[in-house]
Amino acid sequence: MSLLRRAIRALGADDAQWLTLTRAMLKTDLRSASPFELGMSQEREGPEIPWLPLLMYGAMGLMITGGAGMVPGLFLSGLFSLSMVTLIVAMVILLDFNSVVISPDDYEILAYQPVSSRTYFVSKLTNVLVYTGIVGVLLGGLTVLPLLIQYGPAPAAAWLVALPGVIMWTSLALIFTYAALLRVVRPERLRRVLSYVQLLLTTVIFAWPLLGPMALDWLAVRDYQPSAAFLLLPPAWFAGILPLASGEWSRVAGSGVLLATGSTAALLLFVGRRLSLTYAERLGALTEVGEASPRRSRFARNGRRIFSAESRVIQTLVRGNFRHDTRFRLGVLGILPTTVIYVFLSLSDGTLPDPFVARGFEAARLLLIHMVALGGPLMLMQSLRQSDSFRAAWIFFSTPVDRAGIVVRTGYCVILFFLLPYTVFVAAIFAWAFQDVWHAAGHAAMLGLLSSLVLQVSLLWAPRLPFSEPPRKAQWSGTVFAAMVIFGIFVGLILPPLLHMAYSTTARTLGTLAVLAVANVLAPAIVRRALGPRVERLEFAG
Repeated sequence: MSLLRRAIRALGADDAQWLTLTRAMLKTDLRSASPFELGMSQEREGPEIPWLPLLMYGAMGLMITGGAGMVPGLFLSGLFSLSMVTLIVAMVILLDFNSVVISPDDYEILAYQPVSSRTYFVSKLTNVLVYTGIVGVLLGGLTVLPLLIQYGPAPAAAWLVALPGVIMWTSLALIFTYAALLRVVRPERLRRVLSYVQLLLTTVIFAWPLLGPMALDWLAVRDYQPSAAFLLLPPAWFAGILPLASGEWSRVAGSGVLLATGSTAALLLFVGRRLSLTYAERLGALTEVGEASPRRSRFARNGRRIFSAESRVIQTLVRGNFRHDTRFRLGVLGILPTTVIYVFLSLSDGTLPDPFVARGFEAARLLLIHMVALGGPLMLMQSLRQSDSFRAAWIFFSTPVDRAGIVVRTGYCVILFFLLPYTVFVAAIFAWAFQDVWHAAGHAAMLGLLSSLVLQVSLLWAPRLPFSEPPRKAQWSGTVFAAMVIFGIFVGLILPPLLHMAYSTTARTLGTLAVLAVANVLAPAIVRRALGPRVERLEFAG
């Protein structure tokens, strides 16, 4: 610890203030970090380690390790692993660290304290690197084993240098890019751009079952010697350390190592100028300038006559958060491209099977589509619970509103404005694939009714008021990976035999649809009655 304190002093920061600020940031970020609290208390005593996201990153690390063992050649093996680590760490920063560069509130909290900008910079950078370091080690730490077995101890030791190097470089590069763009682009417009970048990265992650095998097949027949073209890829700079450590000297690998070292040092210098309290003051002034409110559409005006008061409240919140909340916009926009990708994945072995003809496990190629059709709306419900503007939820706790009604109406809005159009979209895909409109409509209706029931169960299991919780670091991406695993088990093992029985005869199909429809009609009233005393115990998180 004394060595660490001396290192902090050498950077020009106050070691006691650095330790206090770092502890405070970590405790705040880890508070109630579990994405599936399962209806428990909204806040817990002390920090909570997000075990579920860590398990998901560990599982992805096993896949990266397996891919590294399949790729021939030391350089390409390292390039493959480091590229995957870079991609996922970048996604984690964009998704979970929306205040990774600076928080305007930091200036208001710390300006009157004797905290220097240098101390603030080191504390903020430590906070970021702790999270990205944990994620990066879980993703790439095990890759040292195939390198050790196949190439010996020297490349394995070099990997222990390349992995933290690429993690730090990725974190610093995104911080610098974001901070530089804020100087020329308004914060609201930049958030919109970042939301589409996040959508692209998330789509790539979801497409990994398709892209991963294709990349491995392509790499398996490549020449493993590094070429100058690889210098266009930053992960290749760090991958060049591996052949140099094994004695395979080349101009490209040496140039890559020089680029990695020089760019990391330059990024540290530039980021040090961005992560400061003075910059926080300027950013706060920028974010205080709002944008003009859009004109209310005719549909919104007519909604006053069609929908109840609770529903209009949810609609207003959804529209506002969709415009201004990057995380929520990503949750809404990410479902459709993910569905299209999974359709192409399912078509890789031919046409999509008609579940009324190829019943049960014979329709296994529909598994990915079933998973996103059932899990997508539930992920959207998870996004509806959190917002950067969660402090505005004080209105729910200070006025005599029916909180249970607000929670139930949240489910209604998701079903009406998201699930219903999405079911029509899926039905169109099935009609094109099955060449039978009635089978397509029946199967889409079955998935839509099941997804609606899942939403009602989620409300009963863990009731939350809309947009009333702060975003948690490492939660959104961990929730995505966890949902993929959970719904993969359900649609792979439990759903096929259920559909086999339901589709065995026309009478059973109609009877199953009728039972699900009645259950969906009765569920909101049951949920509302059961939630009454529970939602009254919810506390304001601001």
